[in-house]
Amino acid sequence: MTDRTLVPMLLEAWDDLDRAYAEMTEEEATARPDGASAFGWTLYHLTMFPDLIVSVVLGNGEPHPTFVRAREEHGFSGDCGDWPAIAEAAREVRARVETALEGMTDADLAETVVPGWADFPSTTLRYLVLRMVAHMYYHIGEVATRRGRGDDYPGPLTRVLEGPDIGQES
Repeated sequence: MTDRTLVPMLLEAWDDLDRAYAEMTEEEATARPDGASAFGWTLYHLTMFPDLIVSVVLGNGEPHPTFVRAREEHGFSGDCGDWPAIAEAAREVRARVETALEGMTDADLAETVVPGWADFPSTTLRYLVLRMVAHMYYHIGEVATRRGRGDDYPGPLTRVLEGPDIGQES
């Protein structure tokens, strides 16, 4: 196993999420066909968790104000609200999370204990990053399939495969 696969895996998942959302219009992002969640809500939903972990729990800061407003206005209803603001907030949170996690090895993630909050018990950052990746791919599949683009996910995972230990025995 490479020394650094989980953070690159999360970054690759975000790249795949970008592909799933590529060229999405505001009308498409806010629509709720057949009562399904709006794609804009799904993006908020996916980005809110990393924001809470990095900005609030680990950083002792505040969640992104756009996400606070979205939650106050729409909760878990599946409605999107302000798509341009959510898309911009997602980009900002992604940059913040990437900065916070860049350079962290898998061992660093395993050694970083995230204190419990709300109904969630204390756990490692490693577990939470794995959870973020799995959750993101679930929704990437949903978005890509509903948009008729579900035939090429995950992408090449090049950042994951560039590790120095690829092909070597552990």
